[in-house]
Amino acid sequence: MDLLDQLAKDFSQDTVLFIGSGVSMPSDLPSWNSLVEWLRDYAKGLGVNLDAADEFIAKEDFINASSAITAELNEVGKSLSDFFIEFPKCEIFKTAEPRELHDLLLRLPTKSIITPNYDLLVEKAFFKKFNEEIQVVHRDDQDGLNSINRSNLKDFLYKYHGCITRPQSIVLNREDYNSLIHIPSAATECLKSLIQSRTFVFIGAGLNDPDFNYLRDYLVQFYKPQNIEFWAFMPNCLATADYYKKKFGTTLINYQNDGDHSELPNKLIELINKINDIDDQKILDVDISIKSQVPTTTQIGMLRQKLINANDAILPIDEKIIGFVSSLNGVERTECEKFLVEYKGFPVEITRIRIDYLVIQNLLKATEHYLLPVRESFSKEAAELIEDELIEYMWERSNG
Repeated sequence: MDLLDQLAKDFSQDTVLFIGSGVSMPSDLPSWNSLVEWLRDYAKGLGVNLDAADEFIAKEDFINASSAITAELNEVGKSLSDFFIEFPKCEIFKTAEPRELHDLLLRLPTKSIITPNYDLLVEKAFFKKFNEEIQVVHRDDQDGLNSINRSNLKDFLYKYHGCITRPQSIVLNREDYNSLIHIPSAATECLKSLIQSRTFVFIGAGLNDPDFNYLRDYLVQFYKPQNIEFWAFMPNCLATADYYKKKFGTTLINYQNDGDHSELPNKLIELINKINDIDDQKILDVDISIKSQVPTTTQIGMLRQKLINANDAILPIDEKIIGFVSSLNGVERTECEKFLVEYKGFPVEITRIRIDYLVIQNLLKATEHYLLPVRESFSKEAAELIEDELIEYMWERSNG
């Protein structure tokens, strides 16, 4: 079986996405080594001794380099927190805007996210897509960590290396990193609990990423490689894929990287489509009553044939979405959601997922804020099916 087929089969609402710096870099955020170079430039401006740091940087030992620089900063009364507040380039952590990758990640049927990134890209992307804020959990958020452990939070962003909004919490040097990983705390126990109980998918991390390696090695302590549910999208990893699978139980999904990670979005789109194709319930992750079994082409119109081609079943919510948009010849996405959620009683999350799915399947068109019908006969059919409901909805809306 193709690796993406296997991952699509295993993917669920409980899957945890680990989003590394590679997801932020298309938004002009720095890589690990670039960030350490920024820290060096900041320290150089303060006139501190950089001999040890330069030697570590030459060896590409960036964790020790950041530790050496931090020690010198402390000598002149400065800290990592001061660097993130005072160094002009660090403003990008607040001002950067999400890109296509973030939108694709939020199309996957999970909103359980862990990241060592300090930026605000996931928060911005989540609000833009769902018009609500994702629950951000920080390392010192005892209540939030407990909620994750008890599975009371399904939608969360666990920023275990800190956040630019709390620069004093940011982990960058070896001392902070070792403290985070090796000293027992609610933060470390939450992370360990998740990796023992959930399927993890790494996106945007490298094979030499210390977080990736730590979590990988921690799992191997408890399980045989064949029992580990660890996946990672990795650039140019064909030569090492078999080794990682046998040694660490980690399945590497290769994509070609020529410096811009341009193939990664294509891989994610392929995964999204495979999740839909393998089992439509995976992307809903709830039970939806399917009123119609798969009939023959002679028993149905063009609309239902299109839905069967897309789903292998007919979901009533899809008919109503297409019908509503087609009846009005295009409508604001928020208005469509209001009709489905407030008037028809469908859950908010399911409604948004189904709208995105219909766009992916080319059964609807979409701009940033509007949904548009596809100019085919099935759109007219859908509009006719919903005509009475639409008239009643518009009447109720106009009368409060």
